[in-house]
Amino acid sequence: MVKQLIQLFCAIFVIFYVKQINAYQEDITLKELVLGDKEEFHLRILKAIPENGQITIGSSNAENVIIEFFDYKCGFCIKMHPELLDIAEKRDDTIVVFLQLPILSEFSAKLSRLVLAAGYQNKGFELHNAILTQKGSITEEKVAKIIEDLEIDTNKIKEDLNRTEIEDSLHLTSFIAQAIGVRGTPAVFINNEFNPGYVPKDIVEKLLE
Repeated sequence: MVKQLIQLFCAIFVIFYVKQINAYQEDITLKELVLGDKEEFHLRILKAIPENGQITIGSSNAENVIIEFFDYKCGFCIKMHPELLDIAEKRDDTIVVFLQLPILSEFSAKLSRLVLAAGYQNKGFELHNAILTQKGSITEEKVAKIIEDLEIDTNKIKEDLNRTEIEDSLHLTSFIAQAIGVRGTPAVFINNEFNPGYVPKDIVEKLLE
């Protein structure tokens, strides 16, 4: 754990001071993120990653928090997606936060950027969900059709793709994921319990009890 905290310290130092990324709203400090004891670690992660870098479903005041580091080309992420949505929709006490970790292909990274850009039109979750629930392999043509069906302004999304905040959020999420030992997707926090790999729905529900 000490090694992971040191790695996390180094990662956040690089991000906060070299790239000058500021955490959102509550302006969490480096010391609070690494050593803070007022909140559990998974909640401090969410404070460190800007809101525009998070895709969420559920109440922000929920008692339970599920965090998934995911990739759009990850088969187990696709399998886990409807299961997590079902939990969030059935339980008022649970929020699911999806964190972009595109590690499998450049196309994964392109999809992540598109979804974060769509967030500036309040369409981030809709595009995220449509990509993960469409049938068959995702392609450029399918993505274009999804964007059209969701009535996302294509000119604006092209402009928003140039926002530095998008790259900053992706870099920050990647650094934090590496520092805490994420080596693949999915990787899931169920409250403060870290679970590398796919977690079946019944196990998630037991951990939430």
